[in-house]
Amino acid sequence: MRIKTFPRSLVFVMAAVIAVAACDSGPQGITAPGPERIKLGTEQNYMDYGDYVVHVNALTTNQLPAQVAEVYGIVRSDSSAMLNVSVLKKDASQPSGNVAVVASVAVAAANLTGQLKTMELREVREGNSIYYIGDVSIDNQETLRFDIDVLPEGSDEELLLSFSRKFYTD
Repeated sequence: MRIKTFPRSLVFVMAAVIAVAACDSGPQGITAPGPERIKLGTEQNYMDYGDYVVHVNALTTNQLPAQVAEVYGIVRSDSSAMLNVSVLKKDASQPSGNVAVVASVAVAAANLTGQLKTMELREVREGNSIYYIGDVSIDNQETLRFDIDVLPEGSDEELLLSFSRKFYTD
């Protein structure tokens, strides 16, 4: 019986291709979970990063008032969840101590079995407020983990956080 051998250079090329494929970071713009990603507690809805504060909220879209959902083009449903992210820069000259800032915001959502959920965020401006919102389909008692990457405009510091929410549908 003859065993087929491959040239050593081909073996190295194949190993390099496998290594590069294994380094895939998931959805574009999302970094892999790591020690620098801050995990919010179950009751926590914001993280203070020093100069910036990132607020997050996730809820079923049927909890939105009908008028609000209509204005922002969101379909109210108990089988759909909405993510809302806002980024504030600390500014002592403002009455609230913070000012909303434009940011690049990317999110990866996955359930506990690792199934990725597609979620596109869009920027919404309302007066001096800036929000990044998106929606995703959910099942009853499904827990989603949201990995969020935020890069405030004019900053070179990426703010990374993660949080989970369990959703209940009717």
